[in-house]
Amino acid sequence: MRKKTLIVVLSIVIIVAIIVGTLLWNFVQQFERIMVGYVAIVKLSGTISYSGTDIFGGATITPSNFKYYVDKVISDPAAKAVVIVINSPGGSAAASEEIYQLMKKLTENKVVIVYTPETLASGGYYISLPAHRIIASPHALVGSIGSIMVLYNINGLLNKLGINVTIIKSGEFKDIGSASRMLTKEEIEILGSIVNKSAQIFIDRVITHRTVNDEVFTAKIYMGIDAKDVGLIDNIGTLDDAVEIAKKLAGMPYYAPTIEIEKPKSLLELLLGRDVQIINIGDVMPTDFINKVLYLWMPGG
Repeated sequence: MRKKTLIVVLSIVIIVAIIVGTLLWNFVQQFERIMVGYVAIVKLSGTISYSGTDIFGGATITPSNFKYYVDKVISDPAAKAVVIVINSPGGSAAASEEIYQLMKKLTENKVVIVYTPETLASGGYYISLPAHRIIASPHALVGSIGSIMVLYNINGLLNKLGINVTIIKSGEFKDIGSASRMLTKEEIEILGSIVNKSAQIFIDRVITHRTVNDEVFTAKIYMGIDAKDVGLIDNIGTLDDAVEIAKKLAGMPYYAPTIEIEKPKSLLELLLGRDVQIINIGDVMPTDFINKVLYLWMPGG
């Protein structure tokens, strides 16, 4: 009887020891993870808009999606630094401003490095400005500092089709930008003033964050190897280079790991069973971008 009791007691002691040991091991690993930290990798790709991924495969960068990444990284004490990989020609000026403000919030809490492998233009560059460093591939296209507004005039087509458009308005400029007629000289001046004021906001942001050559304010686009010379970026390199810089600025050891932060897939992506690809901005002009002030590089628009 005593032997059986002893076996039971020993079994309980062993089980408790295993449980306690496991808990202590997990605690030590978690403590080490927090102390060493990791570099979070966030990937942003596509045009900047308030609309999410569409059914035809157009990827977008939205304020709501970026906020998810910002909140997740800021709330994790083990995320000592963030490398944000951006591939974007820009898009909505208003959406770019919201993402810019979120980026500022992130840089106030973490070391932030922006890396671009291919395109960091217009709004894509705008949202990168608060980063502690901007790194680009030598082949990347960077710049296009400025604003643009796209308006279509289909009056000639409507006339050929015999379609008449009647507009009843309460004021002279109520239908400014209408596609059914030509803009007047005064309307062009009004819209031009809006575009120029928006561009000035962009320019002021650049001046606040960077020391650049004035030629960048012509909205010129640069290859990565030239973007450094005019002050748009800090270094030429790879994603690995960006990670190493992030570790150094955050005071992390060289062996600190990287973890890619991913947003849970949408129902559409789950149904399609794949990631949605980017639509070439030269092939399609999203309706979201018509009659709006844009921070968008449009090589084929």
